[in-house]
Amino acid sequence: MNTQLTVNELLDPLHTIIGVVENKQTLPILSHVLIQLKNGELTLTTTDMEIELRSSKKIQAQEEVSFTIYAKDLIDIIRKLNANTIIEFIIEESKIYIKTNNNSFELNTFNTAEFPSLPKISNSEVIKINRLTLKELIKKTSFSMGSQDIRAYLNGLYFEVDKNNIIVVATDGHRLSIGEIKQDNKLSDKKTVILPRKAVIELTKLLDKDENTDIDIHLSENYFHLKTQNTTIISRLIDGNFPNYAQVIPSNYENTVVVNRQDFLESLQQASIFVEERTKGVKLAFKDNQINIFSHSERGQAKTKIETNNFDKEVEISFNIHYLISILENLTTDDINMILPSSDSQSCLLSSIDDDTYQYVVMPMKI
Repeated sequence: MNTQLTVNELLDPLHTIIGVVENKQTLPILSHVLIQLKNGELTLTTTDMEIELRSSKKIQAQEEVSFTIYAKDLIDIIRKLNANTIIEFIIEESKIYIKTNNNSFELNTFNTAEFPSLPKISNSEVIKINRLTLKELIKKTSFSMGSQDIRAYLNGLYFEVDKNNIIVVATDGHRLSIGEIKQDNKLSDKKTVILPRKAVIELTKLLDKDENTDIDIHLSENYFHLKTQNTTIISRLIDGNFPNYAQVIPSNYENTVVVNRQDFLESLQQASIFVEERTKGVKLAFKDNQINIFSHSERGQAKTKIETNNFDKEVEISFNIHYLISILENLTTDDINMILPSSDSQSCLLSSIDDDTYQYVVMPMKI
């Protein structure tokens, strides 16, 4: 069984699905990509048994072929070749021979019947959402996800969907990001799921094209399924109870500061040069309608100052400086609200003025 494909036909879909493949797999076949050609459509599939990615493309070839091959070896072989280069695949029972230009390669293959696939989703709820809206929701919240936390439910992105809203939340236990949009959803009941971190990363890549189209998300009890025109992602969900995020949002607005976002961001970026690597802490001293920003490390110290609007109380509070910077980079309005906690055990809330689409909560720290 032989076939010929061009670099151009293979490379884009291979780039799309390669992120699922790990260098060290418990099953050797999980290091492979399943390549299928049928009815003039080329489909590439990878999986790690938790996430499955498929990318399809219409091509000229009409033969019917199916085989597996080491995904990262294949991409290394073809990535530097001219887009129109023809690659010949000679497929035997346990070996595949690749011939291109004057080069030839021999790789192992598996029976395609052994290639695992995630179960087909049944009894799912379908939510229609604009692609760019979903892309923004994920981008402006996912940076607060946990990473390798022993509490598995923190290592993912929480989706809460009802008839009128889509809420996306991420937290690592020290900061929390909330994005909420209002739209009509044809749901019988509220649906909540936690999408794993790796799936969020792959989904972000999938949504990266600026296409202003609607897409369907399928949510079942155990799986998340999203399909665009040429690519499908299926992921298992994290089993666990996400924290009650509403409980940590400040309700006392007594200490509300209005500050210019860009001035605040630039001052923090300057102060970050001298932040101690261990604590990453910065001290903010509010006094006389100003914020004095202090940071120090063994190399030196920084002091910067910005103006505030109508806040003359004296408050001193410290935060992880990188948390504040990432929040300010994701807010977009000229001025923002900063609601300061009245005690060390309370959190700080940052949001745009007159726009609560995105809210960010960060806990103070002691330095």
